[in-house]
Amino acid sequence: MSEVEQAIAQLRAHGERVTPARRAILAVLRDDSRHLDAETIATQVADREPGVHRATVYRSLQALSECGVVTHTHVPSGATIYHLAESAQQHAHLQCERCEKFFDVPADWLDAVAEKASSRYGFTVDRSHAALLGVCADCATR
Repeated sequence: MSEVEQAIAQLRAHGERVTPARRAILAVLRDDSRHLDAETIATQVADREPGVHRATVYRSLQALSECGVVTHTHVPSGATIYHLAESAQQHAHLQCERCEKFFDVPADWLDAVAEKASSRYGFTVDRSHAALLGVCADCATR
């Protein structure tokens, strides 16, 4: 079963409607491996489904996130980026503070931090929710 089919099955299991807008959002997230913000997703959805309003895309992204079909990551540039939940669970994000380039890293790189947070504070870390900031090698040499 494809990621989109799994997402649709999950929506139905939550009693959510599967609309053309939601299908288009899922297809955009499947087809574009970049880190997409809501505005970019809305633009690509409009290309696939011309009758879908931007506000519908924003509301749908919220609903898809609440159902766990889509995850979002807050980044310092002020945007929020979205992924299908299946692909997001496999990685975390690093972002260069200077050039804003993203790097996907295996989620298990953060295991030690998550374990310490859990044992010390009883805190569960959501590895996909925020990007870790730093300076990339290219910017460091400039």
